Amino acid sequence: MINTLYPIELKMHIILVLLAVLVFGLQFIRLRKKYYLVLAVAMPLSLLPYLVESDAFFYGIGIVEALALIGALVLAKTVDRDPKEPEQPAEALEAAE
Repeated sequence: MINTLYPIELKMHIILVLLAVLVFGLQFIRLRKKYYLVLAVAMPLSLLPYLVESDAFFYGIGIVEALALIGALVLAKTVDRDPKEPEQPAEALEAAE
């Protein structure tokens, strides 16, 4: 593969990944939300296509990244939901009355 995987150069990509892992890791430690851990693990996966030059591997990593984002969204909306938030807007209106 030609080195046109991402619109930024490798050095900037590594810095971006390190910052993202640091932020998501600290948020996981601070808030104990599982989706932060999923995102912290998924970010370094975007660097793997630089190591293996295969189209199938590149698209496989893309699929894994997409599944990780979907998994993080599902975790955020189900498991890691704050108990203070009402489940339905109608219930919030009833509670306010």
